[in-house]
Amino acid sequence: MIKLKEIGRIILIFILIMIAICFCFSLYKLICGDISFSQLPSETALYFLYSIGYGALEGDSVIQNILAMIGIVSLALMTTFLTINLFWRLDDVKLNKNITYNKDYLLMKFENKGKTICDMKVAFSLYDELKYENIGEAKEYYMPMLVKNSVWNLRLNLNETFWYKTVYDLLTSNSKKLYCIFSFVDTKTGQNSIKVEEITKENIKLSDKILDYKEFTKTVVYSYKKLLPVENCGNLQVKEVENAIEMDYSFDEKANENSFIMLYYNLHEPNLNLEKYDKQKTYLEFDISSENKVNLRFEIKTNENILTEYVTVNNEAKTVRINLQDLNKNLENVKEICYTIFKKDGNANGKLCIGNLKIVTN
Repeated sequence: MIKLKEIGRIILIFILIMIAICFCFSLYKLICGDISFSQLPSETALYFLYSIGYGALEGDSVIQNILAMIGIVSLALMTTFLTINLFWRLDDVKLNKNITYNKDYLLMKFENKGKTICDMKVAFSLYDELKYENIGEAKEYYMPMLVKNSVWNLRLNLNETFWYKTVYDLLTSNSKKLYCIFSFVDTKTGQNSIKVEEITKENIKLSDKILDYKEFTKTVVYSYKKLLPVENCGNLQVKEVENAIEMDYSFDEKANENSFIMLYYNLHEPNLNLEKYDKQKTYLEFDISSENKVNLRFEIKTNENILTEYVTVNNEAKTVRINLQDLNKNLENVKEICYTIFKKDGNANGKLCIGNLKIVTN
């Protein structure tokens, strides 16, 4: 029904345009005194029939040639548009622009309203209008086949740097544009079709409301309850106290300078990706307190290296903030985050309280 309406609209527009052109020629002859006012409708109809290939004209050969040329071009354009609407299936695949947001992923839907299609490819490209360039590499996805009335639920992982930064850029900048380019092959005709859609921040919905920046960037908390103890030539007692974990430690007499005790988060599955955050506005934060002076190593272990920050606690509680922009190395695939005390740092024994680890974006 949609295609029939589109075909009817194209034919109607073509007829009205041709009648308007032919009326202009008739009006010209009326002004020149070649015809009377009562002959204006019939002359217009005669010109119209001639322009679409019916009837004959007598008189001015210039008008005949112009009308013939206009008719040929117009018929060719109308035939082209009709062919596109009759045989191309661009409107058969619908993209639901109301994208569902979850704290871990985005969900998009492609629905095939027509007959079976195959070799469906979708690419997403983030574009910066101020710089006139694409940002990073495009993300591509593939579906081998969609039968009639089937749905492709595309789940986009927000732990991936591209998607988190894309949503962040859409929420914070009006110059960033996200484009969805999808293509498919009609299994009946072999016709390859391509369509481009723009996705804006208004399309990203959370509970039927547009996603809010504060909701997207709300603090991520890793509970102290998930900290695991490790000891090497030492004794370590761990207990929960007032929204924190207390580490009561001491080193053995035989412990050497490289002996250590440690609390750590095991992030192997799934890995933590800090690379996706805006480094200029994001930091790690945790509360720490000690009964005596403690030299602590805060370590972020990735697939490639270990990033170390040194924290000193002097008999008092404090909040430690570690800015991501200061950790100017690859922060993808973080496997462990460790709080470590080494014997060589001069800490023979003591007590240390550590609270939740937070990822905060301003």
